[in-house]
Amino acid sequence: MARRVVPLHGDVVEELPPHCRECLFWELGGRCPEDRRVTTVVGDDAWSDPLIRKQAWASSLVQEGHSAGRVVRIDDEVVAHALFGPVEAFHPRPGAVPRPSPGALLLATAWVEPQWRGLGLGRLLVQAALKEAVRLDITAVEAYGDRRWQERHCYLPATWLFHEGFEVHGEHPRTPLLRIDTRRTLRWADSMEHALEEVLAHLPRRARAPVPAPAGHQHRVAPVAHQDRVAPVAHQDRVAPVAHHDRVEDPDPPGLR
Repeated sequence: MARRVVPLHGDVVEELPPHCRECLFWELGGRCPEDRRVTTVVGDDAWSDPLIRKQAWASSLVQEGHSAGRVVRIDDEVVAHALFGPVEAFHPRPGAVPRPSPGALLLATAWVEPQWRGLGLGRLLVQAALKEAVRLDITAVEAYGDRRWQERHCYLPATWLFHEGFEVHGEHPRTPLLRIDTRRTLRWADSMEHALEEVLAHLPRRARAPVPAPAGHQHRVAPVAHQDRVAPVAHQDRVAPVAHHDRVEDPDPPGLR
């Protein structure tokens, strides 16, 4: 079972679940579908098709050197995805919700197919967002968390974001703005690497153990080694008294039997 994490671009959008590939809530300020399993197309012209509009949005990000997110493929099937990019690429949220920080990377939403949940794919997507922020030299990843999350909503559950290391950056009774500082994450990673190097440097050096001979080779050598040790007492008058105890006082070590 092969697992790959690949960039989300225009051509991949049509492989997302129907409720995600036609949702423009974050990209263009569309209405969040009341049921994330179905969407409707309004109008007859091509530009009214939300799938085409979402593909164009994702492609424009790629052309600017950014990324629209990541998808997780298992055996070439898209089983999870995350939508993220520079804050400026997303439509501002209306109302009194906290505004994201200028220059931050916004983790807008994510989705894991129900049959693939509990395997750490959500955490893998958060790590992908952090890596993208580091690549773009962005200091933080931010996300809106819903304290009363329901699966049909386009927001992320606040409890899950807290579990992944996010902290409150802008308070709100329902949808606070949460944040991870990429510089802190890098410092933690660097300190862990340095600590590991310190521990390894102070460990006592051990001599390399001799490589054991193959099992078949040992069986062939065993009779010869036994004969070498028995050769000095091969005379009948010295061996005879212990002939009845051969099975008890076998001189070969157990590994050669």
